[in-house]
Amino acid sequence: MRNLGVALLISSTIACGGSNPPSPSAPSTPTPPSNRSPTITSVTVTPASGVSGLTSFSMSGTATDADNDPLTYQWSFGGTTATAIGPTVAATLTGDGDVAIRLTVTDGKGGTATDLRSVVIGTMTGRWSLLFNNNACGAVVAPVMTLTQFTGGVVTGTMESPANWCNVRAGTPGKLDPAAPASIDSQGNFTGARLKVEGFLDVFLTGKMDGTGRTVTGTSRATNGQINPFTLRKL
Repeated sequence: MRNLGVALLISSTIACGGSNPPSPSAPSTPTPPSNRSPTITSVTVTPASGVSGLTSFSMSGTATDADNDPLTYQWSFGGTTATAIGPTVAATLTGDGDVAIRLTVTDGKGGTATDLRSVVIGTMTGRWSLLFNNNACGAVVAPVMTLTQFTGGVVTGTMESPANWCNVRAGTPGKLDPAAPASIDSQGNFTGARLKVEGFLDVFLTGKMDGTGRTVTGTSRATNGQINPFTLRKL
């Protein structure tokens, strides 16, 4: 009986010592929250139109970020490689027609937001039909001015006459007096233009470009004092 008890004790001890406790599970790593992109809440661009290379445009934007990340504002302008940094900037733009203005806001973590606006830019560079006194002379084809606007707003150019108009014969050339160049300012005021058409015409033109950038209206004053309205329309 004694030997049997010892055997049972040894057997029980071996059985208990041979059991394998379950391995502890590794703690789970929490999933980091995904980055949320910023949201642009407002964009303001003024004025709505201007003169190429002369008018300064003011741009302002605001944005929010749900993660409270610091934001970077960058503005870019269509047709150029120019950019500006900051929520509020000013820039002088160039172009002829609609010019795109893009605001991009980034949070530094890959999140971005964009907003696209546009302004109208006018330039005197190009070809313009010239009508005096609402075409009272009855020109079948209006005379055409080919103008160039230089840095600073100086404007020079020539004129051609595809058909008879007023007392000017078809084919008669004309030009803006190079001794006294015309100019346009940032507000679109066109001044100082002295148009000379051989012995037929010698007038001073004073007008203003409209918000489309494609029409200039004003008055012409001849050297004899006669005053008439005129219109330049871009072709």
